[in-house]
Amino acid sequence: MASAHTILTFVSVVVAVMLYLRSPQHSNSLSIEAVRNGLLAEESSASVVDRRVAVAFGGCRDVFVDAVELFDNMGCKPPQETQHFSYVDSQKEMEQLFAYFFRHGAAAERYVKNRELFDDLVATSRRISSDPRSGIGGNAPVMANRFAREGATVLLGSTFERGTAESGLWKGVTLAGGDSAFRDRDDIHLVMEYPAGKRWGPYQASRANRFIVHSDVANGRLESLDPFEKELRNSKANLLVVGGLQMMDSFPYADGERQKLLRHVEHLMVETPESTRVHFELASMSDEGLFSDLLDHVIPFSDSLGMNEQELSLIQSALVYNNMSTVADSNPRIATALDQMRDVFTALAARQKENGRRLTRIHVHTLAYQAIMTVRGSPWKNSAAGAAKAALTAFRHTCASQDIDVSKARLIMDTSFMSSRREGAHRIPVNTDKPVTCWSEGEHDVCLAPVLVCKKVFQTAGGGDNISAA
Repeated sequence: MASAHTILTFVSVVVAVMLYLRSPQHSNSLSIEAVRNGLLAEESSASVVDRRVAVAFGGCRDVFVDAVELFDNMGCKPPQETQHFSYVDSQKEMEQLFAYFFRHGAAAERYVKNRELFDDLVATSRRISSDPRSGIGGNAPVMANRFAREGATVLLGSTFERGTAESGLWKGVTLAGGDSAFRDRDDIHLVMEYPAGKRWGPYQASRANRFIVHSDVANGRLESLDPFEKELRNSKANLLVVGGLQMMDSFPYADGERQKLLRHVEHLMVETPESTRVHFELASMSDEGLFSDLLDHVIPFSDSLGMNEQELSLIQSALVYNNMSTVADSNPRIATALDQMRDVFTALAARQKENGRRLTRIHVHTLAYQAIMTVRGSPWKNSAAGAAKAALTAFRHTCASQDIDVSKARLIMDTSFMSSRREGAHRIPVNTDKPVTCWSEGEHDVCLAPVLVCKKVFQTAGGGDNISAA
């Protein structure tokens, strides 16, 4: 039988450990508070004045609906097997495709070729709620609004119904083409969102995300391209942002029509003055032909690329292995993402065109962290402040709150991480008081910031666009 002295010693040790773990420096809520304060301090360390931004393409009205509730009301059943499709042509294909991404917690966007099915989806969403939550959507408009909120003057290449533009665009955003940018009917994007842990039959979402479907008429044809190009010349923009080209994915073009449009986009980018930075924002797509065209006509003429973890895997796989990944780990290890970013830099440097631009920046946004890699000596400055702002914007957008309430946040990123999965890698600690970690390697500078992940997500759609534009 244990002696009284032994028991007393054991109790003393347990109490000491508990007190130690509850001390301020080891309290999880206080460590989150320290990270928040550190990110806020870094965010405010840099400011940019006289920002003039031009951003295109696409525009729509996003209609938001609970994914599983919509499928239940549509009479959809969880499939026995999941399957990937480049576009949707039947309810069965939609069930299999949604389950494919849902079980991975991966964001995806797909074209619905079957217009009757798409109209039924939209009508069902409106039966669930007579006034479903909706708002201005599309990569370019969402980014334009974010730029304007941050104080920039913005030229936007998009088309909308007049009421959508007048109610949805921020002051400081000018539509290229004026009244000619208004059309009779908005393209609708149905944003099916789901929270982490949500179940659909045997499938469970590992994280909150969305599955977006559309059956666009206007966006695939880049209807705003001509007026945007004309006004871009006189805009004196510091930055040109090209996005929304995933709307061309699986779109029913006539032979050669897509390539003609992308050659026009290439011409716009080539004619942009060297003093104007050019950023291309990737998005979910599955058409290998389209991605090959982007590698020929758009990506080589960009200084900067923005993407999430799915799109990073897609471009790295295409460049290194000559195939397209359809789904990737929704929460990749930092070392994996950094290696993929290095691969993209290396591969695109080898493909650089004579009249193209050298890629000097990649920004990857994930659920757990923001990573920015730049070429040392390039015009891209303030990466630490940019990573911090991106991390805070992720919380503000998904929680729909400008205030960073630590009780509504959690940290997924580890207290240290490996710099690579390859030989010569080293472990890098994270300082919670100065949470943005920056270092130099070869010709690159890298900054990485932890994201305060929103516990109760209001909205995931538009997160990447807000983050990249912040």
